[in-house]
Amino acid sequence: MEAWGVAWRQVYAVIVTCPPELFANRDERRCIGAGRRFPTLFGVSLRHVALDWGTPEVHTEQAWTGKALRIAIARAVPLLGRGGLTPGRIRRWKAMLPIADAFDARVEAVEATTGRRRLEEARRVAEDEFRDLNREVGRHVATTPEGMTALVRVIGRYPWKDTGGAWPNLLRSAANVAGIDLADLDHEHDSINASRA
Repeated sequence: MEAWGVAWRQVYAVIVTCPPELFANRDERRCIGAGRRFPTLFGVSLRHVALDWGTPEVHTEQAWTGKALRIAIARAVPLLGRGGLTPGRIRRWKAMLPIADAFDARVEAVEATTGRRRLEEARRVAEDEFRDLNREVGRHVATTPEGMTALVRVIGRYPWKDTGGAWPNLLRSAANVAGIDLADLDHEHDSINASRA
């Protein structure tokens, strides 16, 4: 996970330099459904670019890729018709192709250098294994303090336990019996955190 995060930050440092010419305009978002459905009406997924991250002005743009442009160009007439705005859209998309291809090459180069795709696959496999192990641990009833400790750590990750009622107190009680400091659970749910104050 850590290695993937390092790689992703390096890739995203390039993605945020996306040329503004590649951002889908209002007409394109309306006519192809960009950002509303995935894949869009045209059967393409646009690149999402979060800009001004960490500021009140943060927003996400949808940017064209070379692959998405080629698909849109090929499907424009069958989906939108020959007349109206279609010829102008196709001209715009064709003019954007060299920019998109050059930017895609930059993104692909940093992905290859960092091994981001390989690391992402390894991360997914590890997450699946971790989830399976948590399920397996959660199926057992603790009979020792060590078993109780394992269950508390697994259950401490479940969001449903913060729905109120006895769940937060049950987790606090189990952590107390198991000898686990609630701060060690790195808990984001307010009802658990409130007990630490």
